Amino acid sequence: MLPVLSVANQKGGVGKTTTATSLAHALALTGRNILVVDVDPQGNATSGIGVEMVPASPAFAADPVSAGLVPTTWPRVSAIPAGRDLQSLAIHGLPSPMALRHRFAQLADTAFDAVLIDCPPSLGPLTQNALAASSAVIVPIQCEYYPLEGLVQLLAAVHQAASLNPDIAIGGVLLTMYDPAAHLTREVEAEVRAKLHEPVFTTVIPRDTAVAEAPSHCRSVIDYAPRSPGARAYVRLGLEVVARSLVNTKPYRDNAHSPSAPTRPVAQNSGSRPLFASNGAVPP
Repeated sequence: MLPVLSVANQKGGVGKTTTATSLAHALALTGRNILVVDVDPQGNATSGIGVEMVPASPAFAADPVSAGLVPTTWPRVSAIPAGRDLQSLAIHGLPSPMALRHRFAQLADTAFDAVLIDCPPSLGPLTQNALAASSAVIVPIQCEYYPLEGLVQLLAAVHQAASLNPDIAIGGVLLTMYDPAAHLTREVEAEVRAKLHEPVFTTVIPRDTAVAEAPSHCRSVIDYAPRSPGARAYVRLGLEVVARSLVNTKPYRDNAHSPSAPTRPVAQNSGSRPLFASNGAVPP
């Protein structure tokens, strides 16, 4: 089964889209072919990876769904962009809560190692469709109390989605905008790790201006500022996602069948040290 990871949180501003796109790049660095699917009407993941929005969302309208695939300039990363009809679909709903799951079944024989879905900041029909299609959910939360309160609602929605999709699981809760000097950050982290009965990623994503700047250049922070704290954190997150077997453990190696051929270097790495150490770890 093709691993499908939804990046979801009904609260905006928690680093959801940044996580979806940066994690895609981090996983691509491990030699995996990644498909980013944008079902957020805002289309930020689409623009952030340098792709144009289209009139009708290929995730729901393309026949077959593979006809909606577009290449990106990010090596090993392809995209299904957001459509301008997503806002209407979010309001009026979809014919079936399983629509996306049935359509993703068409991708089973492709060369992708994982699909990452950027969900809208709501628990409406688009997110419900994404959850029904997912093997796991990654939940970014900002290290503040209001996002923590909303986390309970999202986890309930995931458990509800299990009635339609028994394969779904919480892949991990991800602490974002992490400031170790802030007392509130440390309080929230301690509460999440001690009381939450769901997996929590060891990796945390720090506050970093490079993370905020990168999308305006249609680049991931790993490419834009590869030595920044944010870039290094997302590389570690990619390794942790692989270690937790949330994506295919053995990447698809046949470049002749790669759905998105590289068009530029993986990262503008001007330093002398490699982004990965020889053992797969992130150099200090």
